[in-house]
Amino acid sequence: MRLLISILVLSSLAIAGGLEVTSKDFFYKEGDSKAEFSGNVVAKEGDSIINSNKLIVFLDKKNEAKKYKAIGNVRFTIKNTKKGRDISGSSHSLTYLPNEDKFILIGNVVLHDNEKNRDVYGDQVIVDNKKGTSVAKSNSKKPVKFIFNTSKK
Repeated sequence: MRLLISILVLSSLAIAGGLEVTSKDFFYKEGDSKAEFSGNVVAKEGDSIINSNKLIVFLDKKNEAKKYKAIGNVRFTIKNTKKGRDISGSSHSLTYLPNEDKFILIGNVVLHDNEKNRDVYGDQVIVDNKKGTSVAKSNSKKPVKFIFNTSKK
């Protein structure tokens, strides 16, 4: 019975938000509002991909993904063709809020804008695709670093 419920939860995740997750291990407790994946986690949604040690998918009452959080050795490529976003990078954790189309990256963030060929480094970076904004913060002695390419004539 639990296997059937787990399969139904995974199926609703894949259908509802187009999120496909593979991992070594999976844990879901009946009646809980989250599904946990661990070990070589790969999460795909459209052309976007997130790799991490662990992924927690938070579910709403319809068992649709309302938030997901990747933790540990996070590497990502996020493509949003509607907004012209094509970013990649790494961080300690990545939280995605699908309804807000917002990414929160925390811990040794390295973010590369593949479209504009520029880089951001910081302790925390928030990318808000709905607003078209990015905010970087430093919580340590190291400052935020932004590298612009310059045209050489």
